[in-house]
Amino acid sequence: MNRNKLDMAWVCVLSLALLACGPAFAAQDDAAASSPDETRIALLQVKPQAYAVVEAAGRHEQSRIRLAALEAVEFAPDAAFEMARSGMADENPAVRFASLVTVGKLKIERLADASADFLRDENASVRGAAIFALARCGRRVDLTPLANMLGSSSPGTRANAAMLIGQLGDRQAIEMLREMAAEPMPRVSPAERTWVRLQFAEAMIRLAPDDAEVLGSIRASVYSNLDDVRVLSIQILGEVRDKSVQGGLAHIIDRENPIQVKIAAAQSLARMGDKQGLAILLEASSFDEKRLGKELENYARRIEAEGGAGPELQAVRALIADRTQRGNAAAEVRAQAARALGWVNDKKAAQQVSAMLEDPDPIVRVAAAAAVLQATR
Repeated sequence: MNRNKLDMAWVCVLSLALLACGPAFAAQDDAAASSPDETRIALLQVKPQAYAVVEAAGRHEQSRIRLAALEAVEFAPDAAFEMARSGMADENPAVRFASLVTVGKLKIERLADASADFLRDENASVRGAAIFALARCGRRVDLTPLANMLGSSSPGTRANAAMLIGQLGDRQAIEMLREMAAEPMPRVSPAERTWVRLQFAEAMIRLAPDDAEVLGSIRASVYSNLDDVRVLSIQILGEVRDKSVQGGLAHIIDRENPIQVKIAAAQSLARMGDKQGLAILLEASSFDEKRLGKELENYARRIEAEGGAGPELQAVRALIADRTQRGNAAAEVRAQAARALGWVNDKKAAQQVSAMLEDPDPIVRVAAAAAVLQATR
């Protein structure tokens, strides 16, 4: 899933209380049973269905589903124009932001003029995305307002501006990013501050993949006490194919860690051509609210046994009591697993992600569709 933030509250991050489902299963050696060609053939068979899922999601009544569709449409360029055009008029600023980012990423020049209208949008991140879209489409546009957003009082705006600047690809921006990442954020919580600085690191590593200092800071974040920071740092290391951390990622899968952290490690390993995480991904792909409830109960008891209380325990108890929220959280786990399975060159992975196109939750169906479309580009 896309990791951009318009506001910290918009990010769907699982509770820090969500623990993994016990020891990871030992991955089987299926090298002789499947091949990249077999995997691709299996996914090509469901590609039309994946297109249909994404297009339907773009018209969904829930903004989070429309947002997920825009993240997936990057791999479905035939549908991107209409979905981005529609999303630019969306009442939800996160959807407008994602639509403009799509215009920029895919260089949809037919929407460049329309993108210029959003230079005056009420939301700062949307204005930044409009600048990004115009620049990527080859239009002359002042980048200064986007650079100024790096010093915003809003952590979400800072993070988004860093991401957009990183994707513009100008290596000269590295020093500016480095300087602004060190700027104090006195009114921001330590957790938000850590997240934002990691977003800056991600932008810098995009521009300079061999920057040892930045790479070192990302590696260190794998051991953060904040699970969303761990997930993002692991995903970044997978994107840059940092094979020096392969052993550490395998260790994360084998030990007791939150399930979303294990999935991230399995995905990054898969991007490096390593299938060690396949078993945990298959397990996570069927994660449901009952399973989540049991894990949360175990965790709550552990907190109480250790004499813990306060907001963390209250959050866990609230999630245990709310079946709808448990269902949403479990669906997010399945969706994360679906996206990760798309990176695994294995017939079992292809079969599972194809089956997930029929998942009862639309967020999972869209994630599975994105995985199919990405793998069959």
